[in-house]
This record gives sequence, C-alpha cells and structure tokens, in this order.
Amino acid sequence: MNILFATRNHWKIQLFTPVFHSRGFEVLTLLDIAANTTSPPENGDTAIENALVKARHYHSPEYPWVFGDDAGLEIDALGGEPGVQARRWGGYFSDDVDDQTWLEYLLMRMRDVPPGERTAAFVAGWAIIDPAGDAYTREVVAPFEIAARPIRPIAPGSPITAVRIGPLHDLSRRQAEIRAEWEKWGIL
Repeated sequence: MNILFATRNHWKIQLFTPVFHSRGFEVLTLLDIAANTTSPPENGDTAIENALVKARHYHSPEYPWVFGDDAGLEIDALGGEPGVQARRWGGYFSDDVDDQTWLEYLLMRMRDVPPGERTAAFVAGWAIIDPAGDAYTREVVAPFEIAARPIRPIAPGSPITAVRIGPLHDLSRRQAEIRAEWEKWGIL
C-alpha cells in the first residue's frame, strides 16, 4: 500500500517515513509526484486545520491514503507568536526565509525575556484521509524552553533547534517520539 505524505520538507520526510514503513506503507511525497503540483493555501487557524487542508487537497482515487502534517510554534512570552505560520512568523517573513534570519529575529524578539519565562511549545497537527474519505486528526503538543543564544548548530529547515533547551533532538530520538504518538493515536 502507498500513502501520499503531502510535504516537500526533507526533514519531515526523514522523520515520518520509517513510521509509515513500520505500518506497511510505502511513502510517496510531493517530491515524487508531478513537479508542478499546486499546493493548497494553508490559511487555517490551527495546525490541524492546515493538515486537513493538505490531506483533503491531495486525496483522490490515485492517492487513496494521504497524510497531512502542519506544525506551529507558540512562545508564551510573545503571546503565542509565531503560531501556526511559524516559518512565516505570522506573515512577517516569506516561506523561503533562511534559517539564520529567522533565528536572529526570534532572539531579538526574546532579548528581554528572562530565563524561566522563555517557555514555548511545538503544536503539530496530523491528518490522515483513508480510502473511504474519512478523516482522522491528532494534535501533539511538545513544550520546551528557549535559550538566550544558540547552544547547538541549526538543523537545516528548523532554526529553533539551535536554541531549544533539552536533549539534542536528533532524528532517531524524534522518530521514537513520533512512533509513541502514533501508538497512542491508534489509527493505523
């Protein structure tokens, strides 16, 4: 069985592909299908809404199983910014902002926030559309604290990794966390 993962993000592909393989799926991504595939507008108010938009957009007889994923970043001291448009920082940046520029902006915005008040959370929304067209969603919230300066190199495509306090969020650790969430979800 194939599942279409509605993403072009290489990091997400690395994270989720083993999870789908363990469930008996071969993974296709937007990088594998028509190069000019038009992406739907991600204008939902939540990560789940955006994940559903992606999954529904690509669901078809050709792709009966589709997985959509979206994630936001909510920083408590900034009133929940940047929110669901984390990369674009609520419209401040374009989709192609480079990692260093994004990180510098974050650190500038957080410069006066003291330790202990630099709390944040990743909020992920997952959506699966099955062959019958039924939709299943899950929200995953992962709290953490933000350092005042970079404490490790940026993981390409994820500048927040440079200032996320806690264990190194390497590929195998994150995959284990995703597998555990999938077990709780119980959809596949």
